[in-house]
Amino acid sequence: MKCFECGGEMLEMHGSVRMTKKDGSLIIFKGIPLYQCRQCGEQYIPGKWAENIGGIMRDENAISPDEIMTVPVIALHG
Repeated sequence: MKCFECGGEMLEMHGSVRMTKKDGSLIIFKGIPLYQCRQCGEQYIPGKWAENIGGIMRDENAISPDEIMTVPVIALHG
């Protein structure tokens, strides 16, 4: 499989997918089977998994996380 962005080689792997809820908060889906470009890092999520993630994101109030992480935020002022 070739990358849609750069034409590089896509590697089959399990990885994380970051999504943003309507309120701006971050959700990370871990262990998702996906393809990632060896050259540019572009990810392709197979249809079945993209549909599953989309269904979960459509019903944000029903999301029950397996874990909650604290993420540092740094504001750089110019």
